[in-house]
Amino acid sequence: MVVLAAVLSAVEYSSAAQAVDLTRHIDNLSALDYATRTAAAQRVRRAPAEEVVPALMAAVREHADQFVRYRALVLLTSFNARETPDLVRSLLTDRNDRVREVAYRWLERHPDPAVRQMFLAGLETEQAEFVRPALVRAIAALPPDEFVERALLAEVGRGLHFFRSAVIEALGEQRAAYAVEAIASVAVLDGPLQDDAVLAIGRIGDERGKKALASIEKPSPVVAAAMQAAECLLAGECAPQIEWLARTARSEPGRPEAIRAATLALAAIGHEHAAARTALLQLGAGTTARLRDEVALALSTLALRRPAETVAWLTAAADNERTLAIDLLHDGFESLEEDFAEEHFFVAARAAYWQAAEGSEARAVAATLIERLGF
Repeated sequence: MVVLAAVLSAVEYSSAAQAVDLTRHIDNLSALDYATRTAAAQRVRRAPAEEVVPALMAAVREHADQFVRYRALVLLTSFNARETPDLVRSLLTDRNDRVREVAYRWLERHPDPAVRQMFLAGLETEQAEFVRPALVRAIAALPPDEFVERALLAEVGRGLHFFRSAVIEALGEQRAAYAVEAIASVAVLDGPLQDDAVLAIGRIGDERGKKALASIEKPSPVVAAAMQAAECLLAGECAPQIEWLARTARSEPGRPEAIRAATLALAAIGHEHAAARTALLQLGAGTTARLRDEVALALSTLALRRPAETVAWLTAAADNERTLAIDLLHDGFESLEEDFAEEHFFVAARAAYWQAAEGSEARAVAATLIERLGF
């Protein structure tokens, strides 16, 4: 109870801490020392919104350190401030690649049809490696219309593989049925995009995709894993596929690409089916360090895409499963370095904390997540 009380007191921002030097903590968001950076972010998160929101907005607009501007924007997006939409829109042409990426990622979560034309124009100019995928995902999240559909269908077939992969993945996650035929044309071709296209077909869930999957002969281990996930998502009956993927992950010690493909396929299934999440935990409890690392990455990828659902799942899990899952998330989050997505996992944990009754297990789980994951 002493430990839990300490965690809860950290979550609740006390009146004695309200005089915190926000300027110093914001400056420290780019400190070379990891502990200093982490502590600075924790103090900023716990500052009163009426004080911290203006300070973060000022830092985003005018701080001399470009990394501070980026981190300040990430933290600002967790406060749900009414000023955030206007600020984010003003940053879509910012010179800082990281800032633009966060702006697009925020707009993916808060689709705004008013910026559609700016998004579509950005497809012709935005070439930054990590910004263009965020732009594509923001476009895919918009209400579909003929302009959005035409632009994204064109992107399926043009550009670098890295960019095309992001388009295919975004269309799959948005269940864009209008893109099935374009994605199927990629799924039947050997190459680095084949597994992405196969998995996208499964996520979209359109029956037209089955023909493309049936035509794939002698798939590579990576594509075979994606096919198992796609078949599960298309049919809704997943026990054989989950068993196949778990067995493959355990039996491929010399083939790291097969292990990663199998665990990521389980994570994709885990978005919809709890049995896949259980299978991942069972794999994560194994003795092979490589397998555990891959499970940590896969489970973390799932958690960052479905934060609220993951917090709810962990709250309902048995104690031993929850402890293992949180340990895996801790390791996976550190490896992925997904600042924006991790910040919004914290938002989900914080919301669960305040929604739960005082003294409840749900509140204790949320507090543990906040503490263990370094928020």
